[in-house]
Amino acid sequence: MARRLAALAIAAALAGCGGRAPATSAPGAPSTPSAPSAQVRAEIEQAEAAEQARRHDVAREHYQRAVASACDPESVAFARREYAETLITWGEYPEAIAQLEGAVAARPSAATWHDLGLLRNNQGDVRGALAALEQARALAPRDARPRVALAALRWKSGDRAGAAAEYRALLDLPLPERLRAKVRWALDELAKP
Repeated sequence: MARRLAALAIAAALAGCGGRAPATSAPGAPSTPSAPSAQVRAEIEQAEAAEQARRHDVAREHYQRAVASACDPESVAFARREYAETLITWGEYPEAIAQLEGAVAARPSAATWHDLGLLRNNQGDVRGALAALEQARALAPRDARPRVALAALRWKSGDRAGAAAEYRALLDLPLPERLRAKVRWALDELAKP
């Protein structure tokens, strides 16, 4: 298995920046890979194996190599998000925020914006958290998670009208009955003087 991963990494390095697929359109037109490069995936796999073996220093090196070797948006976003998830488990929140910011800059995704919002809130950056969660909501308007987080954060911040608006919008989504009941409870509480 290790030989195969090493061979993949070498082949990707020899193929050029992250092992990009050849362009299928006009010469000089950029290609858009739909998955991270083999080199980046191999570094992440090695990082995860080192992490499982509790070799955090080795894991960090592989995550950093994955980030450094990522040349296309999909690879950059994947490497940075994977590294951020591990940094969170290590309690390195400012660096995790930086990695998530790099991930959404490369390839915006609702899930990454959502996680960035939660982490920013955890670190006391309410304005940054709201901005990130609003991006997540805009990218995935039918996903309840950003709306639930936005509603709770707005309520906590004293924006009762904003919280109520988010909760009302949630009722238009297909929700599990348990969550729907909690949303109704929140709206009832927000309606009280």
